[in-house]
Amino acid sequence: MTFQPNESVNVYRQLLPRDDWKELVRIQLNQYSYPFEIKLLERPRNTKQQHDYEEWGVVSHFIVTETVQLERLLEGLTIPPMDMLSEESDTVLRIRKQGQDIVLVSNQEVTMHGVIYEELKDSGTEYENFFDAILPHATFPLEVVFCGRGTLDDEDSIHAMTLNDTNWQAVFEDRLLHLLNRKEITSGFLPTNYSKPSQRTLENFMTEFMLMIPYNFILTRDATGRFGMFDHFCTNEKIAHFGNIGDIQHA
Repeated sequence: MTFQPNESVNVYRQLLPRDDWKELVRIQLNQYSYPFEIKLLERPRNTKQQHDYEEWGVVSHFIVTETVQLERLLEGLTIPPMDMLSEESDTVLRIRKQGQDIVLVSNQEVTMHGVIYEELKDSGTEYENFFDAILPHATFPLEVVFCGRGTLDDEDSIHAMTLNDTNWQAVFEDRLLHLLNRKEITSGFLPTNYSKPSQRTLENFMTEFMLMIPYNFILTRDATGRFGMFDHFCTNEKIAHFGNIGDIQHA
């Protein structure tokens, strides 16, 4: 597997079980030294350039030189979440060092720059590749968030689970196979002559909730705060690791 430095990864806030975007900010900043430039930006109503932040209005601007200042700022900061399918964010927290972005937090997602991620081999299913890469280095218990929004259309598409050992298949069978009963999964993604399987199996599930479909995700977090993500839409079919970077480099 190849490690790619200096890339960015987007994580939708709805995939964080506790919406703990502040912890992702801390993980990112721990890779750098003070000072940091921090701006809270607000999108002008008359601009359509959502990601041209130079045109956004500056609500507040700080130069943070120590951890106490950072924690005080984060503690008092609220950025309300939005649905991850929304196209616009009204508020962005932008943290930079020497003119380079480190992390951006919007109403919708967290964008982390300079992340090391690990390419997946083109063998087996996407699910198997993901867990083959994650589990050998995980410290249990391991939180797993599965999102099937690319297949299901409603809010019931996000499911949080916990792995206490490497047997992810048993947890998926116990917690997710019931989704094969949902009517929505045969609408728009599968052939018109498709019929639901007579038996619910993990193989059926991985076929119908394939991770190649945009907005279908897996996000994990282990007991040490090490994250992993497989998301075709955001990471171009790669598994992204963030947190405990030194361990990843020696995996």
